[in-house]
Amino acid sequence: MTVKTSRFASRLDKGLLPILLFFPLILCLIGVWAFFQSPWIGVMAVLLALVQAVVSLVYIWPCYYQLTDTQLEVRCGFTRVCLPYKDIHRVDACNASIPSPALSLRRLVIESNQGFLLVSPVNRNKFQQELSLRMHGRFVGDTHEPMTESEDLEVEISRE
Repeated sequence: MTVKTSRFASRLDKGLLPILLFFPLILCLIGVWAFFQSPWIGVMAVLLALVQAVVSLVYIWPCYYQLTDTQLEVRCGFTRVCLPYKDIHRVDACNASIPSPALSLRRLVIESNQGFLLVSPVNRNKFQQELSLRMHGRFVGDTHEPMTESEDLEVEISRE
């Protein structure tokens, strides 16, 4: 029996955009200022800013998380990580600021045999619940088996 694949977009913090656009914006301003001193230097600074902006976008877009039949697939730009459900040990909420395929600081840390991975799905609670059900082989689509009382309590504790 095949299980429907679910795709979750990465959450994007509004505060991240100014950080990503800071250096290209500064280079553009320098380029405009330098254009009046030396047109060649001004044009080069603006071109360098555009290249930097494009390279940044290539490394972060698209960013999504896909739950398939057997594994979690994480895609962020050129990076693609596949974690089989059987290798995942734990999923917890965190706010770590280390580099990861997550465009937000409202993250989940996924501990596995391969180490840990930080993700930031838009709907963090739904993602965490569906991932947990798939890890335990109980996910059957949009309708899934009800959780036991101890599992329900465990999900509530991890949400806090």
